[in-house]
Amino acid sequence: MMGMTKDGVQWVRAGWVIDGQGSAPLKNHLLGLRRGTLSHVGPAGANAEVSLDLSHATVLPALIDAHVHLVFSGTRDPQRRAAQLAAGPQETQTAIYAHLRDHWRCGVAAVRDGGDRRGDVRRHRHLKDGSAPPVHVAATCWAWHASGRYGSMIGQAPSEGVSPAQAVAMHLAGCDHLKVIQSGLNSLDRFGYQGRPQFAAQDLQAMVKAAHGAGLPVMVHANGEAAVRMAVEAGCDAIEHGYFMGADNLKRMADRGIFWVPTAIPMAALAEASGLRADQRDVARRTLDAHLAQIRQAHEWGVIMALGTDAGSQGVDHGLAVKQELALLMSAGLDVGQAVRCATANGARLLGLTDRGTLLPGRRADFIAVPGPPENLPHSLADMTAICLDGRWYDPVGPFVADETS
Repeated sequence: MMGMTKDGVQWVRAGWVIDGQGSAPLKNHLLGLRRGTLSHVGPAGANAEVSLDLSHATVLPALIDAHVHLVFSGTRDPQRRAAQLAAGPQETQTAIYAHLRDHWRCGVAAVRDGGDRRGDVRRHRHLKDGSAPPVHVAATCWAWHASGRYGSMIGQAPSEGVSPAQAVAMHLAGCDHLKVIQSGLNSLDRFGYQGRPQFAAQDLQAMVKAAHGAGLPVMVHANGEAAVRMAVEAGCDAIEHGYFMGADNLKRMADRGIFWVPTAIPMAALAEASGLRADQRDVARRTLDAHLAQIRQAHEWGVIMALGTDAGSQGVDHGLAVKQELALLMSAGLDVGQAVRCATANGARLLGLTDRGTLLPGRRADFIAVPGPPENLPHSLADMTAICLDGRWYDPVGPFVADETS
């Protein structure tokens, strides 16, 4: 796709750069690539020996979706969702690959899966062939829920006579993180309803301790003040969803450096779902508004937020939902640089990808280019013009083979 200078550096001119650190976009910059690493990021000189001209594009780090369910699509059709639950291994693998391709086409180069009831994502992520894009997958086995409580679609409950901590400890091998479900779903009939937490405090603490003892972080599905407070006090690493968690929990998370993955887009999808009653859509809209207010407060208080979409839930499509979630973060008061940080640097930290997420010298050369100025984001993600991973150039729509001339 491009040549290099005599010193082995490839120079890319960018009309604008969003570096992933949350700062304002930078205009007319040069990126130097050498052996898969960014060797230079800075203002463009008049006589630069440019190999690739992206002067009419915005360059930003490759994106990260920190909460997905790769075995499911975003279909609302109950028969299709039932078929996905009943799918065999080969059908599931085909679905996983299809959803990874959807992410790839929207500039997403890493995802963090929130579990499936058989652990299919953990098993299939190691299979490589030409139909799978080079998207990094962080996988758990399945999500753990209390017996008789919400979660069977994406998880399992500890067997009778086995403590939650023992159950977790037996299934950590090959996982990148532990997923625990500590609450139910949000009600569409009673605005602000908060159900009781799933696991007792001592059990939740023991599950977190087991995962941390194995060197794994813990993500906790939690809505409502009590469920979130228990997860925070147990020492979890990230709160998923967090609807109606309240100001005190936000302050605790800011003080302790606990990540929040707000996943606002599922509620936005429900607010427009034609299959719901008008009063249920109204509850969904009010719930979304309350959630966006929490996001605004979290941003002001310094809570570390990572973008996650819950892709695979009803009405939430893989890849496309990243663009929609970015738009919701911006509607909550984050500017484009701050919203992109949630989907890049913060996501990379959450996934432990310490060599990427920002466009800084010494970091891995992972970035995408979208047409026009930063003001076109997030809508311009639909027309991605270039993608570079580890210094290698790929066609944004596939096949997923690097251009060996880079």
